[in-house]
Amino acid sequence: MKKRLFILPLMLTILVGCGGVSIVPRPDSAGQINSQELSITQTNEQVSVTARVMDLEVRPYQMEQNICSFMVQVKNNRAKKIYLPADRFILADSHGNQYRPVSPEKIRKIVASLDPYLIPYPYVGYYYEGDAERARIRNEFNSETTYFPTKNPQNIALEALPDGKVEAGKQISGLIYFLADLRTMDGFTLEGSAVLSKGVKSTDFIFPFTVVKK
Repeated sequence: MKKRLFILPLMLTILVGCGGVSIVPRPDSAGQINSQELSITQTNEQVSVTARVMDLEVRPYQMEQNICSFMVQVKNNRAKKIYLPADRFILADSHGNQYRPVSPEKIRKIVASLDPYLIPYPYVGYYYEGDAERARIRNEFNSETTYFPTKNPQNIALEALPDGKVEAGKQISGLIYFLADLRTMDGFTLEGSAVLSKGVKSTDFIFPFTVVKK
């Protein structure tokens, strides 16, 4: 009989870019590059948007299709509110393939459905010691793993970019999820379009990144 092991929530350490690849802003990016965060900030029409890769793998197990995420911050320095939700972003690789954002609700269902032995939220962990040990071994052999043992499914929606309405002088931040594997690409761009006035005017933001394979 399997030995039961209950694990309390763990502090999750981000290891983006560890081992196989690194994701870096392209040097000719329009905007300001933060070399420590590996982020790009662009300012158009008094709106500043910062983007960087957050997770190469939201769930570090074998999946039919990889889930990645970007951290995006939107600052509105205009006199009126703007609108920049997750669904106004698009990911495009260097070969012209495009990827639309996937809702946090769908990502949560995908992640939750693949964790049959996880203890329900908020007691994150494994029911059985053997399952935890197998997860540990898989992660040791996968140097590109972003989280151990898994990202709490309940946090996926909480960490996502809010609905996109940014009041004057305010800011929002959160994650945008894609079903894509950035590690297989040579480079890619994250593009977003903010609505500055309803149905009238918008402005575009383009964040190019290079995939450096070690």
